[in-house]
Amino acid sequence: MSKQLECRVVLTHKGSTFTLGMYDPVSGRYEPLGTHPTKDKDKIIHDLKVRIEREGHRLTFSEVQGSR
Repeated sequence: MSKQLECRVVLTHKGSTFTLGMYDPVSGRYEPLGTHPTKDKDKIIHDLKVRIEREGHRLTFSEVQGSR
């Protein structure tokens, strides 16, 4: 059985788009996952949440305004 990890999803809002990334609180590493239109946010977040939870990991979110 693999170790359960905390997957922290970071959303940075920038007007009509948002950037998505994963932050590892243990190592302090941030991995960008791309920029997306705000109108698609719910579907993108839902799909990512389902995938992460299916793999058995914990999921947390953080949202910020402006640049990261």
